[in-house]
Amino acid sequence: MGVYVLVAFVVPVQAGLVFSRASWPLHITLARFDTRETADDVRARFDHVLPTQLGFDVRIGSDAQFGRNGSVPVSLVEPEPALQRLHAAALEALGPQVHLPGAQHNRSNYRPHVTHAETRLLPGDQIRIRQAALVDLRPDNDPRLRRVVAIWGTDSDTE
Repeated sequence: MGVYVLVAFVVPVQAGLVFSRASWPLHITLARFDTRETADDVRARFDHVLPTQLGFDVRIGSDAQFGRNGSVPVSLVEPEPALQRLHAAALEALGPQVHLPGAQHNRSNYRPHVTHAETRLLPGDQIRIRQAALVDLRPDNDPRLRRVVAIWGTDSDTE
């Protein structure tokens, strides 16, 4: 079973980027899912949906604490209808055959945020959502690594 996440990186990346589980670039999670489909099959599901949904701005709101015991510092993303539509379009494209861990955090309960890392965003920062990336959470069955397996962007060059 493949374990994937669809994200919008704050700073665009290239397909093929590999990073450690502890070193995520700043991003907004759009959908986290498990599937029996290959990465190519998942990519095909998103190919006609994602590019038309990209190309809008979001503003960073206040800080919050997520996770078990509130131990994960995050910057909330202020409500933005275009981001909610992107999230919903991704879930719709995935269909019912995928498993959504944390399903209670989707659709109307979706709370977009950027987890603080070595760097962070500040309240009032504005970022452009110009790219969506499919990230394999267990490339080559290695749970310590992450690999960007597909990119969709606002231009024609999305590979």
